[in-house]
Amino acid sequence: MNRLPYIYVHADDYGMTPTTCQRIQNCCKQGCLNSISIMPNGCLESENELETISELPCAIHLNLVEGKGLVSADQIDLLVRSDGYLKNSFFQLFLLSISPKKKKLEQQLYLELKAQIFSTMKLLPKGYPIFLDSHQHTHMIPLVFKTILRIIKEEDLPVQYLRISAEPIIPFLLEPSLYSTYRPVNIIKNLVLNFLWLFDRKQFQMSGIHSALFCGIIFSGNMDEYRVMKIFPHFYRRAKKLGCDLEFLFHPGYVKPGDKFMDPYKKSFHQFYLSKGRKIENETLCSKDWCRLIKEKNAMAVPLESFNKKVRNKEVVYE
Repeated sequence: MNRLPYIYVHADDYGMTPTTCQRIQNCCKQGCLNSISIMPNGCLESENELETISELPCAIHLNLVEGKGLVSADQIDLLVRSDGYLKNSFFQLFLLSISPKKKKLEQQLYLELKAQIFSTMKLLPKGYPIFLDSHQHTHMIPLVFKTILRIIKEEDLPVQYLRISAEPIIPFLLEPSLYSTYRPVNIIKNLVLNFLWLFDRKQFQMSGIHSALFCGIIFSGNMDEYRVMKIFPHFYRRAKKLGCDLEFLFHPGYVKPGDKFMDPYKKSFHQFYLSKGRKIENETLCSKDWCRLIKEKNAMAVPLESFNKKVRNKEVVYE
């Protein structure tokens, strides 16, 4: 059965701070943002705080690198400092996951990830389908990925979507006019994530969970309108050929000097939240041409939550 891709124009980091929440809400009201990810350990404390975005698909943004953990520090000492703040970076987690401490880490990941999932579920309506992704894509680390799937199975969670942050390189190769704009650091990130996906793929395919073709690494930190519009046709054709949906990831919750940060220790993160690129991404989400394109394409497509699950899982293919 052929179907047109539904395009999820997605924002991560909802709930990071009240200020970033407001900026993301503005993109929902004034632009074409149509799905968000909620930080489990952020500033949200009740379901009432989700009223303004209640009609959007909301994912749980599993967070192992910033802010405070939800489990007692003495139970997850590999993940947090003594004061409860998460202490690792993506690569520190990866190194731990292949170290002699791997088994202990897996046990602690289970506790913290399960707590984050159930904590966020309490903010959502009963029976709400679960969408999962993660802060800085740490769920792609094979041990983390394995632990998430284990929690889903053991708790019989109705997970409908799991982001696969393995962005295909071919669409970018098909647009030579943009070659000079690709940042080497983002290319490296994408290669790392695609490499890790090789270890995750079999488990994911066995899970029967849905995902989408993903765009958001090569342009990360500066998803400007010009480049996104240029690359869009290549991704759309690819998603249509594969019979899967399409997710474009943005980070519109920028921070201004003087605004509150989520984690006082992660100084290196602060520069990204203050960067001009985040404001540009916010503006892209409200640009007329981009929003018109998304509206036109989605008018002909069927959202994930309305599509037959059995067919959907058969059609998703990853290279």
